[in-house]
Amino acid sequence: MKKISVFFFAIIAIGLWSCNKSSSGTTANVRLVNLSPNSTTFDLYINNSLLIGGVGYGANSSYIKATGGNVNVAIAPTGSTKASISGDITLNADSYNSVFLFDSVAKVQGTVIVDDRTAPPSGKVNIRFFNFVSGGNTVDILRAGTTKLFSSRSFNDQNTFTNLTAYTAFDPGPFSVSAVIAGTTVVITSLPSIDATAGKSYTLVLKGFPGGTISLTPIADN
Repeated sequence: MKKISVFFFAIIAIGLWSCNKSSSGTTANVRLVNLSPNSTTFDLYINNSLLIGGVGYGANSSYIKATGGNVNVAIAPTGSTKASISGDITLNADSYNSVFLFDSVAKVQGTVIVDDRTAPPSGKVNIRFFNFVSGGNTVDILRAGTTKLFSSRSFNDQNTFTNLTAYTAFDPGPFSVSAVIAGTTVVITSLPSIDATAGKSYTLVLKGFPGGTISLTPIADN
């Protein structure tokens, strides 16, 4: 695997990240989430060894055990020997890490978010939201068209405001969700039903291109 010299990997730290357990010989858990709208499939390599293969747009792999500690992560189109994005990161022992790819293939970016595996409060569901539509609107996320779940969320804002990576506990579903232009009732896209089960955690993502197809996708986190 050829490592490129220019890359963007933002490391978002929550939950187990703070434990600082990163010695060699440990293992961590990694999954790949492909939100690059005009991509085919991507592979993920750790220290030049294939860990996850063939993840298409809008899909995610399961968590796969990986070498922990200080490692090189490289992402390449399936079958390619040239990395689209590469970077050195720390995978803490026993942590769960989501590698999100987003933006177009020509300028693909990556964010590594360390996932908090704490169960939601009894009778509740944990949900977090990420906006991965580059150049799109700032959005509000509404439940059943009225109740605001998340407010004024802009593209990749959790990279700047790391508190936005945390889950919020809500009453379980199923229920519909919609993304509207922030502060208005103008619907960008809607999801007829998310079956949000009590005791579970979900990441809700906005993906696509402005002027093209934009959609909401729920990702089960446990």
